[in-house]
Amino acid sequence: MIDPLLTKADNKITSKPEIENIEREKQEYKLIGQYLRTRGLRMYSYNSLRNLLIEVKIDSVNTINLTPDEDGNLKAHDFAFEKITVDSRNIHFEALNMKNAKKRLLKFKQSKIKELCNLREPGEGINHW
Repeated sequence: MIDPLLTKADNKITSKPEIENIEREKQEYKLIGQYLRTRGLRMYSYNSLRNLLIEVKIDSVNTINLTPDEDGNLKAHDFAFEKITVDSRNIHFEALNMKNAKKRLLKFKQSKIKELCNLREPGEGINHW
């Protein structure tokens, strides 16, 4: 499959700013998505340029979906989900509180853990066998 970000009308990418712009867009497409959260944990954001750790505000969105059942009656399903606006320049992760978030960040800086982000993508589950 051809990457839509690399295809241009003239197929000539010669300048460094164009290449950097394409790489930035590819990174943004990679970062935007859905993640599974762990119940009871808070979301934190770390900006490595400013060495700033902050707690991210989480907005919950409630929707009700109506689906017909076998008898033709409408059945209500309440699907609530959380919505977070993220900055793609920061690293996002979960921790119980600010104290634990600082501990995790310190372990990351000391290279005791490989990756600061501990969010799971949908489809990742526990394999029992």
